[in-house]
Amino acid sequence: MPVRASWVDEESGEKVHTDGTTENIGETSALVNLDRLPPVGSEVHLTILDEDKPIINVQTQVIRVERDPSKPMAALSVLQNLKKWKVTAMDAAQKWVTRHWQLNYEEEWVN
Repeated sequence: MPVRASWVDEESGEKVHTDGTTENIGETSALVNLDRLPPVGSEVHLTILDEDKPIINVQTQVIRVERDPSKPMAALSVLQNLKKWKVTAMDAAQKWVTRHWQLNYEEEWVN
């Protein structure tokens, strides 16, 4: 699912905005692919989108980053609105997968 992330750069004090996609959504966290990675420990405002329409906005904290140039990812822990996150984000992710994945069980397995 598409996402928008923003945070304040600690060195420059400037607000950073970047787009990306979800890799995984959990009950209290999200793993996201981002064009630019925030530092571990920073607070990130995360918006999950559906066709450029915001589904949910939450404050998160970066708990881990993977700096693989082909797939930079940040693991984010949700700090607020956990109840709403569990319902809204998980439901939206399930609907997104249903709309976007076409499975052919004869040819390959999807984990």
